[in-house]
Amino acid sequence: MSATRVLAAGAALLLILGLGPTAAAPPRGTAERGVRKTLMRLNDRLARRDMALLDDFARGEDTLMVGSEVGEVARGRAGIEARLKQIFEQAETLAFSWREVEVAVHGHVAFLHAEGEAVIGAERRPYRLTGVLQLHDGLWRWRLFHGSEPHG
Repeated sequence: MSATRVLAAGAALLLILGLGPTAAAPPRGTAERGVRKTLMRLNDRLARRDMALLDDFARGEDTLMVGSEVGEVARGRAGIEARLKQIFEQAETLAFSWREVEVAVHGHVAFLHAEGEAVIGAERRPYRLTGVLQLHDGLWRWRLFHGSEPHG
């Protein structure tokens, strides 16, 4: 076998195994804006009770949506879909009002921390959100959504 064919076969094998070069990470400013847009879409889709919110979560059984109440842990697409349906069946609409949002981007992964309030109908409660998002098909998608209600 010629050297060219060996190199071509090796390169093909690396690409098949996912060990080849990956797409370049977006510029930091662009990435941060993309993550913030995902956070804004969250509110928009919650307000409209739009199941398209499910598409903002990464596919995979290791994707988690953790709410602030006991038992609010949804894993994988089916679990997150069921949890979103429960949220949308509630009489009051859920939204968030953020006063502080921090985003740290490292390549195709972003870490988010937000402080603000959960708005449920006329009630407002302190709310904290931490998340890990992953860039996939040009969109930042939740890999981990973890909400909590700080007390004290």
